[in-house]
Amino acid sequence: MERELERVREREPEPENYYDFMLRWKMEKSRQRQEGQVLFKGKELPWVQSRHGLGKMYVGPANWHQVGAPGWIVTRTGMEKIRRGKHSHTGGGIVFYVLEGHGCTVNNDLRFEWKRGDVELIPITRYENVHQHFNLDEGRPCGKLVVRFWPFMEPLAYETRQVDDSPDWKGPRNGQLYRPEGFVPETAKVRGYDISLEGAPATLLDDLFRRRDEWRERMSKAKLVIEEKDRPLERNRMGLYRWYIHPAFTDVVCRHILFWTQDIPPGSRSGQQKHQGGRIHYIVEGKGYSLLNGVRYDWEEEDLLIVPIERGGTIIQHFNADPVRPAKMAVAEPNWYDILGVDLACGLEQLENSPVYP
Repeated sequence: MERELERVREREPEPENYYDFMLRWKMEKSRQRQEGQVLFKGKELPWVQSRHGLGKMYVGPANWHQVGAPGWIVTRTGMEKIRRGKHSHTGGGIVFYVLEGHGCTVNNDLRFEWKRGDVELIPITRYENVHQHFNLDEGRPCGKLVVRFWPFMEPLAYETRQVDDSPDWKGPRNGQLYRPEGFVPETAKVRGYDISLEGAPATLLDDLFRRRDEWRERMSKAKLVIEEKDRPLERNRMGLYRWYIHPAFTDVVCRHILFWTQDIPPGSRSGQQKHQGGRIHYIVEGKGYSLLNGVRYDWEEEDLLIVPIERGGTIIQHFNADPVRPAKMAVAEPNWYDILGVDLACGLEQLENSPVYP
């Protein structure tokens, strides 16, 4: 009888090995891409006054776990008064699209002006970018879309520290957040000996040094501000594009992000395309909707649409729902093309042309 009452000890589950853990982790990332947030309603996001200035956050580290294409840091700035705060970046690679106003930036003592429709770039440098934005429009508001892609910034040991606060900041000063002495380490200043590279490189290592020298030469002459007036409107299979940064451009200081604007005429539509996903679309003006793999997302001015990264690709098309007013989007995409290929893992395919394409 006692033997019948004995409880059989249950076998404890074995601890998960590293391979099963990686399988589950990859499955979770796939689930996030499929279910993550795609549309962010700009008018529902609060304006926040920080020590650097007025702004609102669309996507960043705080909500990457909820987004269908994580890694982007997208903010929208406002500048009602004279200037924003001053801060310092190690690394660089920031894209600013001017939404309104006229102003200037002083970056490492170099001053350059910008206005609505222009793109300003913060270069990648071995030292730092100490920069500050100023409003030159007699008190009228200035505003910019600020675009960063963290997977390209992490390898640069990117960091930001505050130098001076915005005049509108009334909060306390937190000393840990400000630029310390030695923010740029001495190792950043180390230079090697001169290497003479005449003719074909003798070794593949020398080929890298040749590429380094060519890059330095291009960057010394490259543009920090890309003016809208200098970018022609292109009629292509997807519609009306104005390219600011493209893999074919070698005269701009940042090439790690593609950037363009797209105009959609009243009551019209873009072409239809399949690509891997990961693009962001900020609605500069107008209202309409986009179809992503058959799912409709309605948008209006100040909204942000993030195309999710999908296995097999995302089929996308944009529609202007207003019969009178045009719609305009500012679009950004990581320049994976130079390192992973144009097809990526799904194929870049045109499925339908825009009505404006000849």
